Amino acid sequence: MNISLSSPLSRYLADMSRPGHEATTSQHLERGAECVQAEDLAALPRLRTAVEAKLAGIADSPRLRERVGLLLRYLEESPIDPTNVCQREAAFAVFYFLKGYDLIPDSLPDVGLLDDALLVETALRRNAHDLHAHWSARGRSWSESF
Repeated sequence: MNISLSSPLSRYLADMSRPGHEATTSQHLERGAECVQAEDLAALPRLRTAVEAKLAGIADSPRLRERVGLLLRYLEESPIDPTNVCQREAAFAVFYFLKGYDLIPDSLPDVGLLDDALLVETALRRNAHDLHAHWSARGRSWSESF
């Protein structure tokens, strides 16, 4: 998938699977989020169709579909703020999900989306307070299962 991203974010995504760039999921999320620029956040609404298309092809993981959709909805509803850590981490998780190269190739049966799911889950857990506040401010119920 061809996604036009800022140079720092594109460079990080390209380099993260190369030798010498090993890191934990949390470290990748932090480092990747630091690379997210205002232009990356502004590009997200235009990527909804691409996100939905990729999600539609994931028949065996309703939880991943739900969680990526939750992050994307949060990002679409939030005013762009490149200083907001929750926005940058959520955006990085969505971009990672969409990008064409992974730590584990998506095409591998049963495990290909594991790295995507771990990154999305980490973004949700690290930012649960802010996401909960966002949902509550809009009168929505926040399930503890998120």
